[in-house]
Formats: sequence, structure tokens, C-alpha cells
Amino acid sequence: MPETSDHTASTAPTPTAGGCPFGPNGSGFNPFATPGFADLPQQLATARNEAPVFYSEPFGMWIVSRYDDVLRILKDADRFSSSTRPMILSAFPDGIRAELAGTHTFAAPNLAFDGQPAHDRLRGPVAKYFSAKAMLRREARIREIATRCFDDMPETPPGTPFDLAESFARPVACRVIIDLAGLPTEDHDRIMRYHEAVNAFFFGKPPVDKLAGYAADVLELEAYLAEVIEARRHDPQDGLISYLLDLMVKGEADYTTGELISLISFDILAAGIRPAGFVIINLCRELLREPQHWDSLRADPTLFDNAFSESLRRSGIGLGVFRTATTDVEVAGVRIPEGAALWALVSSADYDGSRFHDPLVFDPHRPNLAGSLHFAQGLHYCLGSYLARTVARVGVGLLMRHHPRLRLVPDQMTEYESSINLMLPTRLLVQP
Repeated sequence: MPETSDHTASTAPTPTAGGCPFGPNGSGFNPFATPGFADLPQQLATARNEAPVFYSEPFGMWIVSRYDDVLRILKDADRFSSSTRPMILSAFPDGIRAELAGTHTFAAPNLAFDGQPAHDRLRGPVAKYFSAKAMLRREARIREIATRCFDDMPETPPGTPFDLAESFARPVACRVIIDLAGLPTEDHDRIMRYHEAVNAFFFGKPPVDKLAGYAADVLELEAYLAEVIEARRHDPQDGLISYLLDLMVKGEADYTTGELISLISFDILAAGIRPAGFVIINLCRELLREPQHWDSLRADPTLFDNAFSESLRRSGIGLGVFRTATTDVEVAGVRIPEGAALWALVSSADYDGSRFHDPLVFDPHRPNLAGSLHFAQGLHYCLGSYLARTVARVGVGLLMRHHPRLRLVPDQMTEYESSINLMLPTRLLVQP
């Protein structure tokens, strides 16, 4: 994991908070300091208890860790803007930054980075495609894809451990997202190369020697998507692209081609593929840490929704969300200046004992799981929440049917992808 984030504010405001337990200007706060985030729970607990809002000079932003404060930030899109692409671009050399700034992916309005009035216009039609009813109708297709992925898993001798991430979860996620978008399935490898590039710029810490190649891939992706969109205008097929184009013809949606490209490039490919695989890995990991939870869900599938929500409360994909203060504002009595960057730590909020009793315990029977912030809240509530739930239910259901006695390989160290803000396990070894 990276030692510090490169996505920092351009100027460091003078902190107005009191003493910080992490040292001057929060210099000792580092969630990435130990392998596998080993000391993350303690760091987050220290922050909640002793410095719920503090400025971190290494990260160049204000850190917010308590549930009520994080929830307020998520719900107040006017004062805490998600328009953080300039912050992301500032991490890269001038030439790369200029090249990316001219792309639709980094410049066109989209769901993740833009507020009103563009947000409702962009989100409304897409939200219908990802609604609970729509995902229920699509579940048979997702199951067909997942079953094919399961059948394609490499054969191993009976009882031999395998990597659940590499052999099953990631292939399911890639194929489901490509199918859902309506992109040609035969372009899988090409699309995944493009995905790696966009993901690296938004969520990773790409090596300097790869930046030019990744930038070229982003440009190539956009040219490719423009071709697919044009082809779908004349030859509609199943998938999000044709669905939106049809709504546009009917006057029920309003997108420019650049906005469609940005939507598919970031909101679907970059922000969809890794999370769709993560939910399978994460739910299995949480259930198998104490195998009675796995056995209980096998015996009673109606427990799925609570187990899924609790798995993400306890081990969500992201440390937090980045926001920019659009005006001078106070958070927990601390003045945050206009233009300052904030890191609202959802991972900390979901461990806040004032909201969740015994937060370190995996408890699918919690009475207040609806309050978990793993899918955010407010204007930018996760578009793919029902998709994620469906992919996890189908994927874990397949594993339970074919490997009912599945168990974790003991004493394995959880390794994570190098990322700015995401906690994505690179593998999960299981024993059938």
C-alpha cells in the first residue's frame, strides 16, 4: 500500500482544531502504514475518540471520522462537493494532467463528480436501469454468467485450495459489468486493459513510467466507446448503452455523447468492476471467519440481506469519500475553510460505537444495519447497490451449492491492491 495519498489539496490551510494525537498536523495518521491495514481499527478509534476532525498535512486534507459528522457531509452536497477531479489530476505531471483534462472521462459531467443541476438529469434514467426491480429481472442473466464463470474455473484435485478472487469473483465481475453495459463480449480483454488505465488514475498510484501508456489507453477507450455508441444507434442491443439511447430518442433522457462516454468509462467500468468482484470476496471472507455464519446462511438463505449489509459495514471497500468544502463551514466545532479537501472516513463511521453496538463483531442480526454508510448517503448514494447485492447473492449461492463445506485457508495474510482509498484484497485462499 502507498505510504501517503498523492491526491492532496494544493494548499494547506492552518488547522484550527486542538491537539492531535497523531502528532503535529496529523503527520502520524497513516492507514497504509502496516501490511493488511493491521493497525487501521486502532487508528480510527483514536481519531473518533480524541480528534474526530483534524488536518493531515501528509494527505493535504481534513480527516473526519465520527458517524454523525460523516453522515452530515455525505448528505450535504451543496457545502461538501464531490467535484474532486481537479484534486485527482493534481497528482500527475503537467503533460499527463493536460492530456487527461481534455478527455470526457475527466471533464464531462457525470454521476460521481457532479452535483446539481446536472446530477438529476444524468442519474434519473440510469437509476431506473439499476433499480431493485430491474436487477431482479436481470438476475437470471447474472446467474447464467456466474455459472459459466464457475464452470470455467481451473480444475484442481479434490480438496485443493484455490484463490477465490482470481478464479471466480473477478471473472464474474468483469463479465457481468461488460454485459450490463452492452459492450461486445468478444472485446473483454481490450475492455479490461482500458479499465486498468482508468482505475489506475482514479483509485491507484500508477508508476511514473506507466502514466503515458495509461493516458493513451484512456484516449483509446473513449474512441472505442464512441464507436460502440454510434453502432448502437443503428443496431440496438441489450445493455445500458442501447437503453439510454432509446430513452433519448423518446425524449425521456438527455445526454451528450461525451456524457455517455464519461458514464461508461468511469461510473460503469472504473467504479463498477472491482466493487462487483469485491462483494463476493468480502462476504465469503466475513462468513468464513466464523464458519457458523456460513452454515447459517446455507441453511436459511433469507438471512442474506442482513449478512451482506453487515459484511460491508464491517469490511467495506473504501476507507472513505473525498469532498471539497464550497464555503467556510464547521464540522464538530472545527472550522474548515472554503476550498479545503476533506476525507470523510466511512470505514470509521461504520465502526462508531455510538451508532453500532460492539462494532468489531460480525453480527448479521443488528437492528440498525440500514444506517450503515458503506453505500454512502444522499445525492451520491451508490448507483450499483442493488447490482452489488444481486451479484453477491448469486455468486455466494453458487459457491454454497457446489462447495458447502468451504473454509478459509488458515493463517493467510490478506494482501491488498495498491490504492489511494480502496481496500481491495488481491486474493482469498479457500479450501473446498
